[in-house]
Amino acid sequence: MKTLLIAIDNTPVAEKVIALTIEEAQAHKANVVVLCCIDPAYSSCNQPIEIDAGEDPVDFTPAQDEQNTAEMVVRYALAPLLRAGIAARGLILAGEAAETIVAQAQQLNASMIIMGRRHLSPFNRLLKGSVSAAVIERANCPVLLDLRRG
Repeated sequence: MKTLLIAIDNTPVAEKVIALTIEEAQAHKANVVVLCCIDPAYSSCNQPIEIDAGEDPVDFTPAQDEQNTAEMVVRYALAPLLRAGIAARGLILAGEAAETIVAQAQQLNASMIIMGRRHLSPFNRLLKGSVSAAVIERANCPVLLDLRRG
């Protein structure tokens, strides 16, 4: 069974990336792992947080801190995947985003990474760097970028 890794965050483009992931998962009859990376400085635990599909995201109130926001993002991504009949689970990992995404794809033996692009200004791209460009450079599997704006 193929595994698709979707890397998302709390940006408007996430909905489009989720829809693209549903299309790809159905076309390839693949399982999906939803990954949200958080800054290690804001993580209250050093272990991955795993979330199973099937829990209603309405039952979880949004919180202000990064870890709870990441949980909300993953739960909201899992809900439409579950409704589409796709086997999916979520992970929240602390670490630098590109490095963590690539390492997780290798660990899962993912057949594809699906992610969005933030459309940073040239100044911010220089200052912050592009996560999607770094993932494309380092990944051992295909990377599908959704270039649509949120």
